[in-house]
Amino acid sequence: MYGRAVRRLERSEARFAPPEEQRRRLVESFVAAAREGDLAGLERLLAEDVVWWSDGGGRVSAARRPVVGRDAVLRFLAGVARRTEEGTEAALAEVNGAPALVSRLRGTLLAVTTFEVRGGAISGVRVVMNPDKLAFANRQLAAGSPLE
Repeated sequence: MYGRAVRRLERSEARFAPPEEQRRRLVESFVAAAREGDLAGLERLLAEDVVWWSDGGGRVSAARRPVVGRDAVLRFLAGVARRTEEGTEAALAEVNGAPALVSRLRGTLLAVTTFEVRGGAISGVRVVMNPDKLAFANRQLAAGSPLE
């Protein structure tokens, strides 16, 4: 039992999913704070050890390595905000049964962002920007199906 307990504690992922309502509230709050440029609000939502992954598939500009830690993620987001093209729209959608953010520019799908929640805070963010992967997502969204 001791060995299993030690191995369990060494893993960083949550053993149980947070309540869906809590996850939705956190994602909605993240979107609102990001739209307002509220870095203090974003800081309150992110876990201290949050990790941000981007997948550009080598075809679009994305972070090449995971961005680790609240401060680093906040700096990264400030840089992304400066480079975000005017007219980019973001909307909440359901992806794999969880709330996510879908970003478009003039109708073109730019990114699908999913969130991991642990301990009442956002502990991980995964952004898919790879056009090959987004082609499938775009077909699902156009058909009105949740992404799964």
